[in-house]
Amino acid sequence: MNLDPATLYLVLTVVGLLMAFWVCFMAWGQPLGHALWAWALALLAYTASHVVFGLQAVLPEMVFLLGGSTAYAVALVLMLQAVRRFQGIEHAGRWYLAPLLLIPLLYVSLAEYSTIRVVSSSLVYVWQIGLIMAALLDPSQPQHGRGRYILVGAFGAMLLMLLARAVSAAFGLIDTHNLSASSRNLGPVFLVSLCAVLSITLGFVYMTMERAERRNFELAMKDMLTGLANRRAINDQLAVTVARAQRQGQYLSVLMLDIDHFKRVNDNYGHQAGDVVLRSVAQALQSRLRAQDQIGRFGGEEFLAILPDTSLDGALVLAEALRAAVEASPTQWGAHRIATTISIGVRGGAITGGDTADSLVAAADAALYRAKQGGRNRVEVGLATTPVSALGSASPSVVAGAI
Repeated sequence: MNLDPATLYLVLTVVGLLMAFWVCFMAWGQPLGHALWAWALALLAYTASHVVFGLQAVLPEMVFLLGGSTAYAVALVLMLQAVRRFQGIEHAGRWYLAPLLLIPLLYVSLAEYSTIRVVSSSLVYVWQIGLIMAALLDPSQPQHGRGRYILVGAFGAMLLMLLARAVSAAFGLIDTHNLSASSRNLGPVFLVSLCAVLSITLGFVYMTMERAERRNFELAMKDMLTGLANRRAINDQLAVTVARAQRQGQYLSVLMLDIDHFKRVNDNYGHQAGDVVLRSVAQALQSRLRAQDQIGRFGGEEFLAILPDTSLDGALVLAEALRAAVEASPTQWGAHRIATTISIGVRGGAITGGDTADSLVAAADAALYRAKQGGRNRVEVGLATTPVSALGSASPSVVAGAI
């Protein structure tokens, strides 16, 4: 493919500047340390490299080679920094800055060895892109979202292009001595570069939007203090679970849990201590539930737990284990150890067509009220069709025998 290099450089410059402008527009209002600002700077450096290369007819050879190549290395460094900032890693070490010294050193020291210079500089860029792809595929980071796949694909194409350039130079398939002749045959390289700058910008912006959507979802469906589902989310989950249990004829149990004398904690230690107690209790409860169970903050110091495919016997055993676990785990607040207990109301067993999410919660809540009235720090059972039995603080074996 033989395309006019000046036109191609102009197109890449205009597209790069346009992408940088729109990324800056999206980043407006964000702190300067935001990942989008780093990405905008990367696009500007990427564009600057093509501006310098496009001026090869008027600049001394070493000036445009050194300037354009260094600007390209700067762009890749900033892209890696943007990815790491997006992941919440402000400092990725200093080693990733090495290409900023290595590229100028290669072009100065290998000025008379164009083939070695092209091969070595291409491999440095391959290394930089490899670092970006490794950051995107970092297993310690969340791996959801399609924006990441767009980025990995685009950077993968850039990496393959640079590898092909290095191999072609090494085997004499491109003329590394005659820059004008070489440029006239780089049409495919420019087209890949154009597609790459569009794709990586789209991927990064899309990845940013996906995270914003996830955060909005969490704000709508999660309790920010405890990290559990909020009342809306746990109610929705209960409605879905009840419908499934009715269709499949499964057991379903519901626990209503409440922290005893929580007002005293706030009065004696302050509301910040109360928040710590809430988080501590939430963590103790969640850590002892199964993967299929759901728990949410129902309101104030109340929690609702959903136990799919769980009989009343199993729910009572678990409720007693949760009660004992909270009692055995006082909350540390400064020099104080705040003793905490919970009361639990249980509604469980076979689900009939007449059962609803509201009726299950009402039965568990009524049982919880009886637990409070019975002295707190105890488990009570609420059943729609059988008498309610008070279980107190019995051990799991005693609870099972009481059914």
